[in-house]
Amino acid sequence: MNNQQLEDVPKIDTFAHSGTRWARNPTCWRYMDLLSLIAILQNETLHFSHIADLYKYDPEEGTGGLSIDAVKLPITPSISAYPSTPKIENEAAREIAHIKAELEMPLSERIPLSIEKVKEWDKANRNLYISSWHANDIESDFMWRVYGKEYGFAVVSSVHDLVQSLNVDGIGPSKIGFGFVVYPTRDELIRDKFEESVGSIASFMIKPPEYSPENEFRLFLKSKRKVQSCDMRVDLTKLIHSIQISPLIPSWAEIPLLNTLNPICLKKGLPEIQRRNRPLRNI
Repeated sequence: MNNQQLEDVPKIDTFAHSGTRWARNPTCWRYMDLLSLIAILQNETLHFSHIADLYKYDPEEGTGGLSIDAVKLPITPSISAYPSTPKIENEAAREIAHIKAELEMPLSERIPLSIEKVKEWDKANRNLYISSWHANDIESDFMWRVYGKEYGFAVVSSVHDLVQSLNVDGIGPSKIGFGFVVYPTRDELIRDKFEESVGSIASFMIKPPEYSPENEFRLFLKSKRKVQSCDMRVDLTKLIHSIQISPLIPSWAEIPLLNTLNPICLKKGLPEIQRRNRPLRNI
């Protein structure tokens, strides 16, 4: 896709589940199968999934956490200070009282209101495309098993280089949206008012707390019309810091895979994929 096919998207600054923020430039991982890795290397493109394609993996995707019913106790205010002051304590008490009043509305009564809100968001996001990454300083066994599986690989980058790698073919920075997904409980959702501050973007940047192990960093684009496949050219040398091979790959397949992929990496000016450390036990 080119610059003319994309709409401007607003900038947001969210907190990841781990507390990591954009300014810290955390490491990010894209876990994938072999075919997806070959496609990235050969095409030099990054695929963005239409938001509706994500619904089959998570039926709550795109709903902004409106069906979250879990509550974190004790309920905390948005601002606390030590030592405290009477003014801060009074404001905190009012905020907590407001949250508790909101929590009294049962889920069954909130569903009709939530359905109308989601309809508005679906309309606003009908041409939205997303690329999902895992923000973490170290690799994740959970992510290998869910997304990498037996013949998996992971592209390792940083959130800054990931975003900047898309600045090719004249793609302006105003066309690239990004942020850390948040995983609030219901009381936190009420307290932080995230959906009020960022509008329809909240629908896909808020997920239920049970998805928090994904610790997701998302890139998103909005096209002027729906396209069959949203693939963006990337600067591979900027994007790829390293490529990791799954620890679940059978030992007999490791060398053949590296002998196939490393010539491509060499041709593209990318670091070679290294072998995993040998296991301590031969069984």
